[in-house]
Amino acid sequence: MARKEEELILLATSIAMELARGLELEELEDLRNLVNQVSCSLTTLINSKYGLLKRKK
Repeated sequence: MARKEEELILLATSIAMELARGLELEELEDLRNLVNQVSCSLTTLINSKYGLLKRKK
């Protein structure tokens, strides 16, 4: 695994631990759902940008 990937994993774990601190199970599930939705939205934005770049070529 590349160093950058390892650093990203550690950073993501640290952020998750900070966000989850003191939350109950239901709150953790809500947080997970929120993060998953943000991920889906970012994927949609990335795909849109790729589509724009392809059309410009």
